[in-house]
Amino acid sequence: MGMSHKRACMLVETLNAMFRAAVLHSGKGGPGGGGAVLTDAGRAALTGYRRAEAASAKATEPNFQTLKSMVGDILRKK
Repeated sequence: MGMSHKRACMLVETLNAMFRAAVLHSGKGGPGGGGAVLTDAGRAALTGYRRAEAASAKATEPNFQTLKSMVGDILRKK
């Protein structure tokens, strides 16, 4: 993911500290490498986030369409 092992570990620790239950479980490194997996709480948090993200996109789409109709051609192509 383009980050140091230390940074990844710090992010895992921070995420786990933010929630009541751990959202990630990290494995020990070594010859086969470490890694992290979502816990049940992590899967529930991710599902909730994706639902909120989708609802937000749906709710704001009319506003963005209005704004897009007001800008010049250079931005409409995207």
